[in-house]
Amino acid sequence: MDLLKRASELLPQKEFEKNYFTIFFNIAIFSTNCDMYDESIKTLICLVEQGYACPLYWECFEPLKEDMRYTNLKQKNDILIKQAEKKSKLEYAVHLPENYNKDKQYPLFFNLHGDGENMKVHSQYWKPDAFLKKDFIVVYAQSSQVIYHNGYGWLKDSLKARNEIRDLYDLILNQYSIDKKCIIIGGFSGGAITAIDITMTNDFLVKGFISICPSKKPESFNKENVQYAIKRGTKGVLMEGEYNMPVPDEEEMVNVFKEVGFPYEYYINKGIGHWYPKDLSDKVEKALEFIL
Repeated sequence: MDLLKRASELLPQKEFEKNYFTIFFNIAIFSTNCDMYDESIKTLICLVEQGYACPLYWECFEPLKEDMRYTNLKQKNDILIKQAEKKSKLEYAVHLPENYNKDKQYPLFFNLHGDGENMKVHSQYWKPDAFLKKDFIVVYAQSSQVIYHNGYGWLKDSLKARNEIRDLYDLILNQYSIDKKCIIIGGFSGGAITAIDITMTNDFLVKGFISICPSKKPESFNKENVQYAIKRGTKGVLMEGEYNMPVPDEEEMVNVFKEVGFPYEYYINKGIGHWYPKDLSDKVEKALEFIL
């Protein structure tokens, strides 16, 4: 934590201001993990007083509930969350393959950020290049569900998430020339879970999903929906960090895949936990070969 504080002091002023929330929010997390609860709650109070909404429900902040200042902190934070939710809406960014031609139909890839991320951060780790090389139109979607300052998620309301992606699907179909038989959806963490959820609900035909760290089984995941996905010709790829294993819900999904004969691949990302692998581009290319 001292190292983080010292490093932040060395940042140029513009960079410090740009990363202000991230720096001090991480100080709050590190303080809690080091049992420095007074330091943590003081930092969170400071952030909330300045208008930065925080994810107080996170498990790491559970010990702070014993502090007499927590109730007032939570009340103010809840107000900030509600204010942000009123203004929030689904956002998206489209990447077109080189020499895009509206008279040709293109495969489509939806890419969903993790809960607590946004599409700008997500796209820095999961770049569109592997799909663009395969002539895919790539769409990054950002949920309207506010998790904290500049962080959004899909899992607070799975029905709302499905509806937003379905509406975005219709919008993209109206704006671009899409091959509706070749649509892939993927994501990280909460986005990975949502990708599987949308695949299994069959709101539109999904040829395959690529899910990095889908640590929870989505509501729509059951044997019947997986069997129906087989009939539609759907395939799936799961990835998990070796330091995060075992993940019971992932094991349960894999067991169902094996039982009913669903075509899938499961990649273990060496040397990391719940995070993006450094060789993600290579793994995505491998996943694409399997799905296509």
